[in-house]
Amino acid sequence: MFGILTPCQHVLGDDLSAQWRAHLCGLCLTLRDGHGQAARLTTSTDAVMISILTAAQHDSPATRTAGPCPLRGMRTATVVDGSDPGVQLAATASLTLAAAKADDVVAEQHLALAPPARTRSTVASIVGRRLRRRAESGSGALDVGSVLADLSVQATVERSGLDRGVPLAELTAPTAAATARVFAATADAAGAPANRDALTEIGAHFGTIAHLLDAIDDIDADRADGSFNPLDATGTSPAAAVEDCRRMMRAIRRAYGRLELVDDRLLRAVLLDGLTQAVDRRVKALGLSRTHSCRAEWERPTTPAWPQERPDGFPEHWPYPPPFPPGRPFWQRIAPFVGNSCSGRACCTDHWNHCSDEWKPEACDGDCDCGDCGDCCDCCDCCDCN
Repeated sequence: MFGILTPCQHVLGDDLSAQWRAHLCGLCLTLRDGHGQAARLTTSTDAVMISILTAAQHDSPATRTAGPCPLRGMRTATVVDGSDPGVQLAATASLTLAAAKADDVVAEQHLALAPPARTRSTVASIVGRRLRRRAESGSGALDVGSVLADLSVQATVERSGLDRGVPLAELTAPTAAATARVFAATADAAGAPANRDALTEIGAHFGTIAHLLDAIDDIDADRADGSFNPLDATGTSPAAAVEDCRRMMRAIRRAYGRLELVDDRLLRAVLLDGLTQAVDRRVKALGLSRTHSCRAEWERPTTPAWPQERPDGFPEHWPYPPPFPPGRPFWQRIAPFVGNSCSGRACCTDHWNHCSDEWKPEACDGDCDCGDCGDCCDCCDCCDCN
């Protein structure tokens, strides 16, 4: 399973999780029934979203009961029927994008955008032709030839990026154009032509985000083997790419507000929340943090530190600076608190109370014999957090 959208089950809840599974399994089975077992390998979560997007624009899709499946623990399930226009469009989109990916592998080899791999190129060429034939026999709502034509220039544009340099927007334009066509096709499949313009805009932004996130994920591997990466080719940092994604996500939400939808609960969770989660995963992986909600700038986080001068109100008789960062979370206090309080050190020396972050004098005033009490905490009350 691949795709940038991976909704969390605990966020969806039972009802939406069941609907998500119905679309996912419906797509997988539609690919199997229409194009053979091998076609199921093209199933992606992004294609499932196409089925969900189509369903959100018209009445609930037709469903059926599917037989046991190993991926469901050999349980039956209610799935979207293969006759539904949304799942048919999703199946066609899956095959089309897989065919485009295979063609791109061949073009990258031809234009020296990736390390030589003759076997990989030969296999991709054969698979790409077969996938294209299957895609062209699918849903009539999607112009397969136009989508493949949009994506066929990707390698040529990347070659130009290496030879003469092109803007990042030009490198992502083929993907944006192709996904815009796919998103707009959902309006045709659902019989909601009023949504075409907004969906074209959403699709273009979605495709660009997907391209940038893929570039962020692959940048280390591409550098290692010398493959083309649009970020390195344009001198764009991963942090800047993340900010571009954030900007386009805001544009998607604005266009989303113009859509005429019947029931968008699942679509909102998968598309809008799913994109947010996808970008946030890259933010976490890169070690970036948001510094200002309006300017939306990103930078490497720094560990909080005490100022050089003693702050106003900080007791004069306490040592400065303390040997711990300010505002530390509770879990960072536990081990030193237990170590100080229950080892007897707090009874016999001045110390920091790591529970309250206060400087405390020795609990026994130098005159306490804990030898017979058996438990220092009972002897001196030095484990008190106050």
